[in-house]
Amino acid sequence: MFLNFLQKIIQRRKKASINPEMSSSKNTEQNKVAEYWGKSLSVSEKKLVAWMGHPGIQRHINMRITGDPSLDWFTYVNQKYIPVPVERGLSLGCGEGGLERHAFFLEKVKHFDAIDISQGAVETARREAERLGILDKVNYITADLNRLKLPLGRYDIVFASMSIHHIEPLESLFGQIHAALREGGYFICNEYIGPTRFQLPEERIRLINDLLSHLPERLRKLIRNGAATSDIKTSHQNPPLSWFIENDPSEAIRSGDIVPALCTCFDIVEEKPYGGGILHFLLQDIIGNFGDENKEDNAWINMLGYFEKYLEDHDIISSDFSLIVAKSKPS
Repeated sequence: MFLNFLQKIIQRRKKASINPEMSSSKNTEQNKVAEYWGKSLSVSEKKLVAWMGHPGIQRHINMRITGDPSLDWFTYVNQKYIPVPVERGLSLGCGEGGLERHAFFLEKVKHFDAIDISQGAVETARREAERLGILDKVNYITADLNRLKLPLGRYDIVFASMSIHHIEPLESLFGQIHAALREGGYFICNEYIGPTRFQLPEERIRLINDLLSHLPERLRKLIRNGAATSDIKTSHQNPPLSWFIENDPSEAIRSGDIVPALCTCFDIVEEKPYGGGILHFLLQDIIGNFGDENKEDNAWINMLGYFEKYLEDHDIISSDFSLIVAKSKPS
């Protein structure tokens, strides 16, 4: 069935601070973003609706990045690029603090500054750090990355995981990171770099919907409030631009410009694309139907992952997500 589908596709192709002076409109946008992410889904709910939350998808991503289904991207870069512990790191868009806690567990970074726009997320991160006895090692800051002023030469390493695609002044932020890194330091980002505002080309939407139609109905039940419903996902469409204005003005605001903007300040040392051009929106809101202990469900995930990689290898689609390791260009 899918060999025929592939043939059809091929044929069709041939300590930081922020600027305190903000306009009222920017304040309104910042408040919307902070509010949206402050009331985001719980971890357990996210695992049922967000494609990356599924263990089978995580193994697939790990395999593409590190070559080992059990080795995650963060452990990989810490092992490869931080041979000895460094004094201070920066976490941009830290959310609830998982990245910093992982770094302390790996014993690669001694101290962190960690920044997020959501006060609720920062408070959660601070409470968890206090519970684990590491609050003295991390300085949590509530701030807007769009208006960041970073200290010069403060950091040995800077991490950003799924935060840069929320930034509008990319060139300004990358310039700040460039100046804040000490000589020899790395900027490591794990990012969505796909189409801005999730506006996929028509052919990509057609591919997603064709694949969706082949999935068993039991795997297409829409999940809401942590449970599968009787509603069936039948198609994906690009979100209207009005959604972003009303809900999260920062979402994927210039995602398609991230790599070119990054390259104005940095040289890319290593880049590991890991897909999402199909799987991201195909599996959104239904991934929780795929049981990790179910061989058939895992076979579907493996087949979909193979199919996506095949399309990338034949230049039919591009990877929407990538791990990027970069070093500052000479000033």
